[in-house]
Amino acid sequence: AIFFSLAGAVLIAVLAGSAKGLATRKPHLVFLLADDQGWSNIGYNRPELIGDEVRGIVANGVKLTNHRVFKFCSPTRSSFLSGRWPIHVNQENSATRQRYAGIPLNMTTISEKLSRAGYTCHHFGKWHVGQATMAHVPVGRGFTTSLTFFNFGEDHFTQIRGGQAMFDEVPGDDPANCEGVDLWNTDKPAYGQNGTYGGYSFTDGAVSAINAHDASTPLFLFVAFQNLHPPLQVPSAYRERYPTPAMQIEINGMATFLDESVGNVTRALKLTGLWENCLVVYSADNGGYLGNGGNSTPYRGGKFSDFDGGTRVPAWFAGGIVPISMHGTELDTLVHIADWYATFCSLGGCNPVDLRAHAAGLPPIDSKDLTALINGTNTSTPHSEVVLSAMPPTLPGGVTYFGSGEGIVSGKWKLVTGVQLPGPFGGHTGLPRCDDSAKFPSPWGPSNPGVNCDCGDGCLFDIETDPIESSNVASTNPTIVAQLQARLAYYRKGVYAPYRGDIEQAACEQVIKNGGFWGPWLPSPSPWPPAV
Repeated sequence: AIFFSLAGAVLIAVLAGSAKGLATRKPHLVFLLADDQGWSNIGYNRPELIGDEVRGIVANGVKLTNHRVFKFCSPTRSSFLSGRWPIHVNQENSATRQRYAGIPLNMTTISEKLSRAGYTCHHFGKWHVGQATMAHVPVGRGFTTSLTFFNFGEDHFTQIRGGQAMFDEVPGDDPANCEGVDLWNTDKPAYGQNGTYGGYSFTDGAVSAINAHDASTPLFLFVAFQNLHPPLQVPSAYRERYPTPAMQIEINGMATFLDESVGNVTRALKLTGLWENCLVVYSADNGGYLGNGGNSTPYRGGKFSDFDGGTRVPAWFAGGIVPISMHGTELDTLVHIADWYATFCSLGGCNPVDLRAHAAGLPPIDSKDLTALINGTNTSTPHSEVVLSAMPPTLPGGVTYFGSGEGIVSGKWKLVTGVQLPGPFGGHTGLPRCDDSAKFPSPWGPSNPGVNCDCGDGCLFDIETDPIESSNVASTNPTIVAQLQARLAYYRKGVYAPYRGDIEQAACEQVIKNGGFWGPWLPSPSPWPPAV
């Protein structure tokens, strides 16, 4: 069937410079999301890493070197699935035990859009955008099947939530009541499926879904890998592939495991013949986690920071619909992970406008269609600016943010404000200025990331001439600073920051009811899904 772009025009299959072009059938769409993978935690950016699978894929694909995400986990996932910048959907790593955590139910996910357009949708791996009811979990969001865990982290081998992810500290709470296996199979606890390294389970699930898929039906596959998120764990064989003790560390083994997982998924697509009419997109969810093996060199900062080490991540696309003329190229085009929503709708023949959200008075999508970038007919950015993060004028009771930093990119300029942290638990007051060159001398690296500092009302960087954000040029460009501060002030007024709800002990009680497994603890809205 011929499919339509956002403008409703027929998309022509034969493209200049391509032996194949974009197919006239709806293409299979695959989105691969890595966890806590810094710029130099991937083989093609760091030669000493074992990562030949992805090196081979991008040699016949396109690297995106200016692909933007949020500075930490759940907001990035919310952004991709909802088509909104995080400021318009979710800027919190809310506790899973809060009933309004993640994506509001009245925002339509890309999986719901594609499902209605005839796609079979599967999800494997991390979720972290809500679990309170069956309407919040993948099967309630348009996925036919899923094997998932709900929180931001868990033990890779046992699937038991560990450390902070095991329970949320509230007065009078008993942590033992909240310890359980976080593994869910479509509509029920994944009994008997825990106890295996999660990377194997999620990759094998994705490969099995590909092998079982009827090629006459379009496929949407979302694989959200658990690697490289703490706890740093990997089967020892992956560490031992490295020749020296200095390289035989958990994070490198995890990176190599991830590389192999990506290779297994793409190989299955090729062996089944799906690759020829397929687009595969890959991104990390945020920069490297400093102190936990994260390496965002040469960029400044990492996870939890608005500097590019936290928000500019490894990303690429490949597949049979990508013109041969684009193979092996790099694009420095400013794009945001939210843009894949409109792009997938364009390719998949669905209208990206979110009518359900509009009826509920929720923010519209920010997503821009990247189809022309994929086929090489227009590689300029669709954005005049991208807001990385912004603080609302007031915070509702109970709302917490990791730091008070903000970031906006406009052309070659980037403004960073407020506190920039190396992790979620740093101090927020009394920090040195980020432009104190004596305390923060570049070049940056894991041992000198250039964060735990304060930009106040704004540090301005020319990221074309200074991509590592080493020189604050605010004092010599006051007009630019004022313009970007005014844009941030405008966006602050529209930040979506509702109260996500109390931490509910009933979620822990559900673990006991489920025989030691986490799961939804509230009834779904009825009817679900609502009519559109």
